[in-house]
Amino acid sequence: MRDLDDTDLEILSLLTEDARRPYNEIADHVGLTPPAVSDRISRLEEQGVIQGFTVDIDRSTLRQETAVLVDLHPKPDAVADVYDAATTLDGVDHVFEGMDGHVLVHAAISGDNVRSWLATELDLSRVLEYDVTPLTRSNRRLALSAAGFSLDCVLCGKEIMDGGVTTTIDGERKTFCCHSCEGQYVEEYEARRGALESE
Repeated sequence: MRDLDDTDLEILSLLTEDARRPYNEIADHVGLTPPAVSDRISRLEEQGVIQGFTVDIDRSTLRQETAVLVDLHPKPDAVADVYDAATTLDGVDHVFEGMDGHVLVHAAISGDNVRSWLATELDLSRVLEYDVTPLTRSNRRLALSAAGFSLDCVLCGKEIMDGGVTTTIDGERKTFCCHSCEGQYVEEYEARRGALESE
């Protein structure tokens, strides 16, 4: 893994503003050729810095829907299944899995019957309980700055200077400063997962 430079950060910033921005327009901004921009974006994807290009839709503006945050408390042996099922719910914007085994769902739903909405995709017998918070507003901060952006070790937070170690854990790419941090993270992750499963 190579270090990110100011040109990479500028490309990321331009893509954050408009993920559909043409390579020739990016090339004009950063002083490279379009093929060079394409190569850099490909490398950023390979490193896991860019994980996809998406459209950010405010569903509540399309029809009468309510934005909600749902905190699901699955049974310990059902966390992965509940997480996967939650991603298929209609109107979902984001799904997160916490280290505590909770699954958080940010979505825009029609009507006010959250239980019926959840039951369209989830086996609710595998959920111990859930909390629903209707949202009045939300804001995602996507801007990048060269001064504040660097690849940091997932475990110790140290800035990764010379390559680092990248591994995939339960389908998510994680970057560490060294093999020692990688091993410690995996060990702690497995211990917490084992504790949740034994509850």
